[in-house]
Amino acid sequence: MRLAFVRHTLHESKLFNRSSLGFVATHPRWLAFLTCLQVVTTYSWGAISLNQLEQFSSLNGWTSGGPNPNPPSILADSGPLGVGDSALKITSNGGSGAGGKLIAFNQSTWNGDYVGSGILEIAASLRNGGATPFSIRLAFNGGGGWFVTAAAPISAFSGWSNVAFDVRPNSLINAGGTNASSTMLGVTELRILHSFTPSNIGAQVSSSLLVDNLRAVPEPSSAVFFAITPVFLLRRKR
Repeated sequence: MRLAFVRHTLHESKLFNRSSLGFVATHPRWLAFLTCLQVVTTYSWGAISLNQLEQFSSLNGWTSGGPNPNPPSILADSGPLGVGDSALKITSNGGSGAGGKLIAFNQSTWNGDYVGSGILEIAASLRNGGATPFSIRLAFNGGGGWFVTAAAPISAFSGWSNVAFDVRPNSLINAGGTNASSTMLGVTELRILHSFTPSNIGAQVSSSLLVDNLRAVPEPSSAVFFAITPVFLLRRKR
């Protein structure tokens, strides 16, 4: 839509001439405008935003890195709504090597300034698919180093649980970092992991976790979000 708008504007303006290659700028001010437009657009695509919602129709940057024998995957018809609702599946084998820890991370779509965006919580729907109770945390890396949230306990073989992680800098727990505010002003990596103790690398466990409806919200609206999410999802799936 942005491209269509720009093309229409250029077509109407006498500052541009049509050529066999399309519209070619002939005025320095338009060149400067288009350059700024490109920079702003590129930045907005890679920045976190308030109420950003991840419903896992694709991996969208979520991975576990390295030679993991059980990398994160998208599981169809496994979300809270069942048929037509997909979810992210994180699997670990409990071994000492690759794939032994329950962890997934994103270094692109969840990066940016959480403080400036007004994000105070990350809400999520979680489901434990194994026999070991989980202690799920979010871990953040940035200019101030690694910090993690307080844990959300998820019982063994649970149904779907709606949780909200407090991501305010003064609520985060040091996991090797130096300044939580600096980290949250410029997050470069978000992790979802299981660990009973504050850690950014997770713990060994043989199990699986389903994740859906990951959303950046201002507290205390997380309760409202979970109240309206089923209605929103039903409308989206139709």
